Amino acid sequence: MAAAAGCAVAPGTGAAAGVATARDMRGPFPIMSTPYFDDGAVDYETLGREARWTDDCGCPGVIWCQSNDAIDLLTREEKFKGFEACAKAVEGRKITLALGANGTNATEMLEMAAEIERVAARHPTAKIAMISRPPDDVRTEAELEAAWDALGRIVRRPVIFQTYGTEKTPTPSVELLVRLAKRHPHAFGYVKEEAAGWGANDRMVRENAAKPAMKTVFAGWGGWQWLHQLRRCGSEGLVTERCAYAPILAEIWRRHERGERGVELASAYAMYRLLIDQRNYPGGLRGYSLYLLQREGVFKNLVSRQYADAKTTEGGSFGATRAWKLETVALKPEQRAELDALLEDMRAFVAGK
Repeated sequence: MAAAAGCAVAPGTGAAAGVATARDMRGPFPIMSTPYFDDGAVDYETLGREARWTDDCGCPGVIWCQSNDAIDLLTREEKFKGFEACAKAVEGRKITLALGANGTNATEMLEMAAEIERVAARHPTAKIAMISRPPDDVRTEAELEAAWDALGRIVRRPVIFQTYGTEKTPTPSVELLVRLAKRHPHAFGYVKEEAAGWGANDRMVRENAAKPAMKTVFAGWGGWQWLHQLRRCGSEGLVTERCAYAPILAEIWRRHERGERGVELASAYAMYRLLIDQRNYPGGLRGYSLYLLQREGVFKNLVSRQYADAKTTEGGSFGATRAWKLETVALKPEQRAELDALLEDMRAFVAGK
């Protein structure tokens, strides 16, 4: 596939307007929840507001569209319009915007990447990067290497590799990630490490040992064990589908960057875990966190597109269906009261009160 037209800079020639640099690719990069109108249409104005709010909270990065439901349940045209809305929203701001270059196959992934390059060219004061998971149809590491190698030949900006794609796609070996980083140093060397079990921590250590080819290892798992990974594994960032918690994520990162490693850092992390660990509340990718986004003045409602097949979830067979149904998060009065209290606790903690 030919290089995308209108690219801001050629591979290996350094940074240019509209291109995030390696220095920008550190810290918490929360994935935005896609906002919808009551009829299920994408609310692009609110999507842009969410990106600006994440920047105002102090997070160095923000991501769209990378949540499993967004990748699967949004059309190609909706994704393109969302890329444009997000890029426009962060023009002239400090935050880095990573847009999802994903697909059911390599061709679709490359089409997404080419469109992101065109969007970046139209918004030169927005710092734009990409994030990519394995295409849904790859079954071997050789196929994955070919797909991402093709991506490296057309992109002009940093790309975060997400190591988990679907239950059927292979987890890229550390050796493959390092090899691609050396082959395409202008773009690769960033990874969201979310291999299963303790292996992710071991892989983080090995990935960080491959610096300078490897640049930033982001934690995954929704931030579970991020404190351990910050202190023990060399993690320098987090990618999580929990944009509602941008204020406390930014506070954790500020404390880490100040060199805090004891109770001060642990207390900020404990506040984050308190917020995300409300059992028996509506959960999943679009559960009670949407209520917090509404209380922050970001979202207008609690409406979601959900998989039409109840057996398909964010942990199921991704891309199995494009059919969706509308659902609205339902909270009991006592749940709303507790979430209001937790939100005030987070605000007071971040403010140092």
